[in-house]
Amino acid sequence: MKKFCTPIALAAAALTLSIGAQAGVLRAVVDFEYPVNSDTTPFAPLAPLLGNGDEFYQPGIAGHTMFFDPFSAATGAQAGDLVGALIDGSTLAQCSGVVCPSNNPTQFLGLLNDGVVAFGANDGFRFSVKSFKAGFIANGSGDPLGATPGLIRLRGMLGGVATDFTAALTGPDGSGNLNFATYVTSGAFATKEFDLVYAYGFACPVGAATCSAFSTDRAQFAIDDIAIEHVPEPGSLALIGLAGFAAFGARRRRLV
Repeated sequence: MKKFCTPIALAAAALTLSIGAQAGVLRAVVDFEYPVNSDTTPFAPLAPLLGNGDEFYQPGIAGHTMFFDPFSAATGAQAGDLVGALIDGSTLAQCSGVVCPSNNPTQFLGLLNDGVVAFGANDGFRFSVKSFKAGFIANGSGDPLGATPGLIRLRGMLGGVATDFTAALTGPDGSGNLNFATYVTSGAFATKEFDLVYAYGFACPVGAATCSAFSTDRAQFAIDDIAIEHVPEPGSLALIGLAGFAAFGARRRRLV
């Protein structure tokens, strides 16, 4: 189904985000603090809960609105199946039945039940991911957790070619709390700009030989403060600030 970007006010808000002092480099941080829907069309009708097939928006770099498409990779998944939530870290009210990281008082995105999120710019504007915050979300049944209860993987897509960055999520601290940590990307992933990025989790049960994605309903994670960058082509910098003010279609994205 055809989707359209959020109001001009959302794009304009992105213009206030950071533009790097380093020559020509544009930067922004997606922090999930903005409203998720347009004023007239609820693409995430049960927000802050997010279902398979929903779409919501956040400001990106220099007016380029970012779409976020949470979905399920499970066989037989149905539209509307619970795959995540926008979680208020000051209350953690949306974490009923699960254990969320407790050291982030702002709003963040949680992916539940092996959920995946695809994100990119509505107009195809390319970007790199430099860093992000993430934490493990535990199942509420009291599964034992090791030092690495799960992994998070970011898969960047450019011209149909995938580049991955994978990080280990931290286990409970000395008080038994799960926490966010900051991850700085590295290698080829850090240096490339992408059309689309997927984020998904792996569960690493205590005693298991491997970590699993898409098969346990326990590959759950929280993500916040995604730092993105773009290095404009020579001569194009003056045009960047105008890019986010037109509406563009965004077709449903799926994991490659």
